[in-house]
Amino acid sequence: MTDLENRKRLENIFNHLIKMSSGNFSYRLERTNKTDELEALTALVNGTSEEIQDAFFHQSYINLHDSYRFASQMFFLLDEQFNIMELNSSPSKFLEYHTEDLLNNPFESFLSDNSKKTWGKTLKLKSSKKHEKNILLEFKTKTNLLLPSYCKVIFFSNASFLKGKTIITSFDFIQARKIIEEKLERKINQSNDTTKANKSNKKALSFTDVAIIRAIGEHLNTRLQLPLPNLKDLAHEFGTNEFKLKKGFKELYGMTASKYLKNQRLRKAHVLIADTNKSIKTIAKMVGLKRGNHLSREFKERFGYSPTKLRSKTK
Repeated sequence: MTDLENRKRLENIFNHLIKMSSGNFSYRLERTNKTDELEALTALVNGTSEEIQDAFFHQSYINLHDSYRFASQMFFLLDEQFNIMELNSSPSKFLEYHTEDLLNNPFESFLSDNSKKTWGKTLKLKSSKKHEKNILLEFKTKTNLLLPSYCKVIFFSNASFLKGKTIITSFDFIQARKIIEEKLERKINQSNDTTKANKSNKKALSFTDVAIIRAIGEHLNTRLQLPLPNLKDLAHEFGTNEFKLKKGFKELYGMTASKYLKNQRLRKAHVLIADTNKSIKTIAKMVGLKRGNHLSREFKERFGYSPTKLRSKTK
């Protein structure tokens, strides 16, 4: 690989870090088939961005980027050749292009290579009885970052003024989070039988509590090969109690400490499988799973594909 290509990859990583520093964790870096240090760094930055996004989407401990806090959905109207003929203002903001740079260009030219394949398969629906589908697409920004977005694709074959046209809208992640929060709030209110329980459930974590839970999370991250410690002892080691530890993990990470450890083990296994030549059995031991088949089972359940399939695509 040339120095020019490496500089471009470093520039992409820098752009991603700038997005993260502004509180926006929705973008991703495009992966390659390389096995060098830059690819390992790319995997690390993507994993960190995903982890922070997952945590903050549960309890909103920071203010997200304004474009997402008040985001409208992206909307595209495509002509018969699937070129963009109309769009709202959001794609320009999210994808960092001027509107005129998006109009009259093929929709797929703003997708990642993997999503171009997904888009190609989706187009086959137009000739079938199925005329709409929900799919995950990765949009590629002008600065070569990826923006994953769940989209609804609707093909029009019979409508008079839209015949032959295609509409694509992206789901609003912030709205989805608010719906989850509203459901959670109703559930808490229904389960509060006493005033004491009501106050206990609604009380937010203090800054000190958040710092302690994050420290415990980092502690577990550096000891993935070891069993989960006794939660009472772990809490006391970091100056808190078992109740706050359990409550803190659920509020900060949206899961129990046990599930958090399992999730982190699988994340690390994903990086090691994709970017090293270590055997599945060895990787299983490195992340605290006793056997390779145990890792394979948990891995496929978490990511939807097997470790061997991941490795075959990255080598």
